[in-house]
Amino acid sequence: MRKKREFVKNAFYHVTSRTNDRIRVFDNKLGRKIMLITLQNAKEKFNFILTNFCIMPTHIHLLIKPTEETSLNNILQWIKTKSAKNWNFIHGSTDHLWGNRYFSRPIKDFHDYETVMNYIDQNPVKERLTLYPADWNASGAFYKAHDIEGFVDFYPFERWRYLKLLN
Repeated sequence: MRKKREFVKNAFYHVTSRTNDRIRVFDNKLGRKIMLITLQNAKEKFNFILTNFCIMPTHIHLLIKPTEETSLNNILQWIKTKSAKNWNFIHGSTDHLWGNRYFSRPIKDFHDYETVMNYIDQNPVKERLTLYPADWNASGAFYKAHDIEGFVDFYPFERWRYLKLLN
């Protein structure tokens, strides 16, 4: 039996989801672009708060806060369904894009929030995809460090972190 997910009203969540059989679906610009456009469309449709994200070759990370109008489940179901449909349409495929259920956990406090922000930022560096978090253009670190507004939500106390990523 599956473990029941913990949902906390008005909480931020760290969410991850892996591709089916850890296939490197997002290993190229097209794959990352499909996922990026899907995330942007989901944000417009569901109006959630997205303070960080990272699209890795075999998985995604989100730091997300659903609004009261929708649930985390609805958001992730839509993201995974749309990205799979778009991927399959472009590649003439009918395969499963995503593996098992997504993982999520509520953020406990400010320290936990900062830890998750750093973990997400450092993911492409740890995997040797880039030297600096701000250079990975499929990430919140890139958007924040380059002051690209309208997709990733800024919180005032975060700006200093991303200015440091450029140096």
